[in-house]
Amino acid sequence: MRLFYRVDEYIQGGFFDEKSLYAVVLSIGLLVTGILPVSAHEHGTSLSADMNMKASAYMQQQVKSDMKLTLNGKPLQLDESYLIDSSLFVPYRAFAEGIGSEVSYDAATQTVTVKKDTKTVKLTIGSSEADVDGSLISMVGPAQLINSSTFVHSRFLAEVFGIKVLYDESTRTVNLISGGTSGSGQEVAKTYYVNMEGFAFKEGEITVEAGSSVIFTNKDKVKHNAVADDGSFKTNLLATGNSESVTFTKPGEYTYYCEPHKEFMKGKITVK
Repeated sequence: MRLFYRVDEYIQGGFFDEKSLYAVVLSIGLLVTGILPVSAHEHGTSLSADMNMKASAYMQQQVKSDMKLTLNGKPLQLDESYLIDSSLFVPYRAFAEGIGSEVSYDAATQTVTVKKDTKTVKLTIGSSEADVDGSLISMVGPAQLINSSTFVHSRFLAEVFGIKVLYDESTRTVNLISGGTSGSGQEVAKTYYVNMEGFAFKEGEITVEAGSSVIFTNKDKVKHNAVADDGSFKTNLLATGNSESVTFTKPGEYTYYCEPHKEFMKGKITVK
């Protein structure tokens, strides 16, 4: 009752005429019942569209590959492989077992474990970091599910176990060269890691054995490379998360620098 009394009072007092007051009330009703739901609907539609666009873009990056793989000249049989951002991803179990590794999978943590000789590598689905004997190493891309199977970056998994990766573009063949052959008594080449992070080569000065490979990985948001002072090696400019391997066959000291940041970004590798 008091509400109608106040409305009537406002009309009589000359604050609003009757039509103006009804217009105000109607506007408030439209605001509450109409605008808010529309706004929420538009927000939800926009968010859904944005997520769909991102998912679509991600799926487009996966291209089925026709590349062939060999290990020491013999075909390595895989059911399928994919190119993701120009990097070859392969089914982890078939690839790992093909290069002589033992594999296991923890469904609870979605973690793949690959063991070969004395080295253990753990890869978690969705993560671009690999646990190599307790140290975290960046990869080009994460282990990921494709058609319900776990796929991993082939070059990383090969090089982490000291296997050279050579690509023959004319035959579209990835040739894997093992550091030693079974029963030869030859020591398997070792692999070391140097991370480019915080505008520095984090490992600083390292000592490796002749025949070993060093994998340079960029963790910064800007591009870096590694260039030997004596001109013996030079990596490409590496974008964030990218890696490149350099093999050292001759003993000696190799000082190097990052070309874009040569004044302060330096390192040294001693080969015995």
